[in-house]
Amino acid sequence: MKTLSTLSKLLCLALTCGLALAAAAREDPWAHSRPAEPAEPDALPGGLIEGELDGARVTCPLLKTDMRAQIAGDVATVRLTQSFANPNPKPMHARYVFPLPPDAAVYAMRMRIGARVIEGEIKEKQEAVQVFEQAKAEGKQASLLTQHRPNVFVQQVANLMPGDTISVELEYAHPVPKRDGAFRFHFPMVVGPRYLPPVRAHAGEPEPLAEGEWNLPATQPVAPPAAIDPERVSIEVLIAAGQPIQWVDSNSHVIDVQDEPQGAKRVKLAAGKTIDNQDFVLTYDLAGKQVSAGTTAWAEGGKGVVSLLVEPPAKAQAAQLTPRELVFVLDCSGSMYGVPLDTSKRFMRQALSKLRPTDFFRIIRFSHTASGFAERPLAASPQNIARGIAYVDALVGQGGTEMTTGIRAALDPAPVPGALRIVVFLTDGYVGNDVDIVRLVQQRRGQARLFSFGIGNAVNRYLLSELARAGRGTARFVRPEGDPEQAADRLVERLDAPFLTDVEIDWAKAPISDPTPARLPDLFMGERLRVLARYDRPGSYPVAVSGKLAGKRVRLPLTIDLPAEAPGPLALDVLWARGQVEDRMIDYLDPAAAQPARDRLKAEVIRLGIEHRLITQWTAFVAVAREKVNPGGQATEGDVAVPQVEGVSQKAYPPGSYLGSSAPEPEQWAAIALLVLLGLVILRRG
Repeated sequence: MKTLSTLSKLLCLALTCGLALAAAAREDPWAHSRPAEPAEPDALPGGLIEGELDGARVTCPLLKTDMRAQIAGDVATVRLTQSFANPNPKPMHARYVFPLPPDAAVYAMRMRIGARVIEGEIKEKQEAVQVFEQAKAEGKQASLLTQHRPNVFVQQVANLMPGDTISVELEYAHPVPKRDGAFRFHFPMVVGPRYLPPVRAHAGEPEPLAEGEWNLPATQPVAPPAAIDPERVSIEVLIAAGQPIQWVDSNSHVIDVQDEPQGAKRVKLAAGKTIDNQDFVLTYDLAGKQVSAGTTAWAEGGKGVVSLLVEPPAKAQAAQLTPRELVFVLDCSGSMYGVPLDTSKRFMRQALSKLRPTDFFRIIRFSHTASGFAERPLAASPQNIARGIAYVDALVGQGGTEMTTGIRAALDPAPVPGALRIVVFLTDGYVGNDVDIVRLVQQRRGQARLFSFGIGNAVNRYLLSELARAGRGTARFVRPEGDPEQAADRLVERLDAPFLTDVEIDWAKAPISDPTPARLPDLFMGERLRVLARYDRPGSYPVAVSGKLAGKRVRLPLTIDLPAEAPGPLALDVLWARGQVEDRMIDYLDPAAAQPARDRLKAEVIRLGIEHRLITQWTAFVAVAREKVNPGGQATEGDVAVPQVEGVSQKAYPPGSYLGSSAPEPEQWAAIALLVLLGLVILRRG
């Protein structure tokens, strides 16, 4: 009996520990990113989503989006119309979190209520919020557009009356990048899940900025695609490049391409409309002669903005074979579960197989913690490469996205003596502390070069582009159903060194001022460098672009024409101002920047935003109607529901989203079954 009693006690202890472990396993790593809300909505007919808001069951505000873009050369101007409708019997205040390209310059906003049009005013964000909240309380219809990241915005609409529709029009411009010989127009449609890790202080690291004004808004209510209007978004793009268009394609959506006068192409969705659960990507190429450098300009009254484009040749000389330490950092968090991680694995198999015998390599996986394939860098022998591929094949996606753990694991160890350290990040970038991540990389990268490889249908392009910029590398993006092996080949071609380093522009006597970017990046094969600058006197002037090619200084002389009047893209002026803002934000986020310098930079950003009617981190658009339609302003707060990102597992969504679930995972069911079995043994022997 004593033995049985002892056994029973041990089993009870095991049961208690098992229950504790199971509870810990069920603890969702997203829990601190958003307070818990009801997780199970009701899907109503016609794509309506019902949830619990302010203690009452209500239908979420409805949304329709129309995007119309015109591409002139390689500059896109876009008009985005968001129409909000209230299907409830009571007034609502609607909020919608949505993405834009990370380099978009938003320069106009207007609100339409029936036949009335209210132009949005640009104000300092704090003042704009106060104006909006006052209108909201007074029962006036109003809209407020704020920026939380260069690629994440929030549209708020106050006093949306039952049965009413309020439309908000935005206008923005952005350059269309050319990579690997083709232009890629990108229209993001949904903000993916954002994991916000707990703020932890690490000695010697930059103080986190993911608090206060840097907080991202809470995740929108997320619903299965079947419960969202499948025709929420219409898309139309007119490509008027000024020269023949060789081909047009989209690997994200089925498109219909129509010929227009003067060689232009009009692109629409073949289905007419679509659901906003993945980004729209349009690729095209021009048949005209490609030049190594060229200029375009916009001008009025003898003053204007010039755009200088520098493009490397299609082929480069063979680079000197320098020993390299390749550090591959793989995101293995819950948002990468399934297809995205499978795509990463395909990339890794190809990249590892391309290593040279003189290379060393490390593999680091991260989720809420980080761990590595080996304790030290391994020589790229066939045996070690085979072991590395087997390690990658066994990885699974689960847990939160604490990317800083992967950065420390990649950058903290001493580099291999005599080898160039190259760090490659493979991730979807679904984090809310992206600003802190960039600042940490700026501080710790040393001499390493950083490349980012974005995988997914709604990748956080701001984070991945900023990682590449901070690490003097490049960013690439691939869709899960794309060709990661080909993307790996192209990236491996660029891992040795850039085509041109230490790039400088000698403007000589040209009347140029305030060129942007202020710090010119290295120029890689397949990339192009754009520099925008103001001028105040027309004429033709000799200038020169120089840089180091294979360690030797080279110089490319050219002549720039600065016209007194030029109708071509007005957006150049807006993009120049957006570049000036970005230059100051880079300095503002520099971990070494002192507070007085940050205060000065913030004031300059606000000035640029107000003068050029640009939304920034500290400026916002607000529009207010005069009439009071809802005296007292009593209304329900409601978020526009968004669909789950195509290809992203439900595991990626935090609690509080409509897809969030606290149900046990398969591995947790196994633990629970074992605990039940132990309990039965105890009962039987007791």
